[in-house]
Order: sequence, then C-alpha cells, then structure tokens
Amino acid sequence: MNRIRTFIALDLENGLTKNRILEVQKEILDTGVDAKPVEPENLHFTIKFLGEIEESKVSKVIEGVSRIRFEPIKVKFKGLGAFPSLSHINVVWVGVDKDSEEEIKRLWDSVERELEKNGFPRERNFEPHMTIMRIKSGIRKNELVSKIRMYEKTEFGEEVLSKLKVKKSVLTKDGPIYYDLYVVSK
Repeated sequence: MNRIRTFIALDLENGLTKNRILEVQKEILDTGVDAKPVEPENLHFTIKFLGEIEESKVSKVIEGVSRIRFEPIKVKFKGLGAFPSLSHINVVWVGVDKDSEEEIKRLWDSVERELEKNGFPRERNFEPHMTIMRIKSGIRKNELVSKIRMYEKTEFGEEVLSKLKVKKSVLTKDGPIYYDLYVVSK
C-alpha cells in the first residue's frame, strides 16, 4: 500500500512579508548558526500534519477539506520565536497577532471537525506559527537567541491568505518538496 506524507496548510503567497522574512532568515544565517532556512516557496502555516497516510485515505482528507467554509484570512505577521524553547531551539518561527491567531484557530477547528468525521484523531491544541528555519546544532546559539529576542515583537507585514491546501511532502536530501493535491481557493 502506498503511503503519502500529507498535511493541510495555508501557503504564504508572494509579497512584501515574504521578502521581509527572507531578510530575517539571511540575518540569522549571517550570525554563523548551523541552520537550514525554509525555502521561500515552502513558507506556510501547517493547519494539520497527517504524516504518512495510506493513499486511499487522502481522498477522505480532500473530501473533508472540500466541505470547509473557507474565507480568506488577513494575517498580520508578528514576532519571532522558537520551539520548543529558547534554551533548546529546534525551529525558529514567525508568529501572528491575536486577531490573526483567532481566525487561523477557527479554520483549524473546522479542519479538525471535518477530518474527525473521517476517522482522523483530533489534535488537542494548536499554535499558529510559520517555521522559517530548522536548527541543526547549538553552534552560535547565543547569537541566535539574541536575534530572536531582537525580533520577538516585530511586525513583518500583512498578507491575505486565500488558499487552503492539502499537500504532499516528499523528503529529499536537499529538503522537502511540496506538491498541492487539492486547493480550496476564494
């Protein structure tokens, strides 16, 4: 049985916000940290990560997503942070303001409800964030923490996200390649 690494996302389309995020990625890399930036075409908010699922279940995911009443979301990008914490950084992310967070969480809840009907387990919580960089080691960690703190309240811009996508992720030695399997566009 074929398995497909699948997730549901809101992609960051081209715009000034994307350019600003790419500038911050470069600034962080210039500190000498051991990190891999997320490619510009891969910047997105993961709404639900499903992992490796049977190909036959992808149609159930698409069916669920097709029932969602999706309206474009005006997102205000705000703040830099890290998971799981600043003392142990695996990823660096860009956050959103409170209004954007509420809107994205509402969409997340709709996705969860629809997929739950098709047998997918419901997630307990959700933190809207856009991963911009994966950290490989602790090299130059203090410089990285300084950069994150420097940008923790920065506004990076506003974008309207108008496409909810079911995506396939193919892992390669150079990083993941994403393919759109289904798009709800408004």
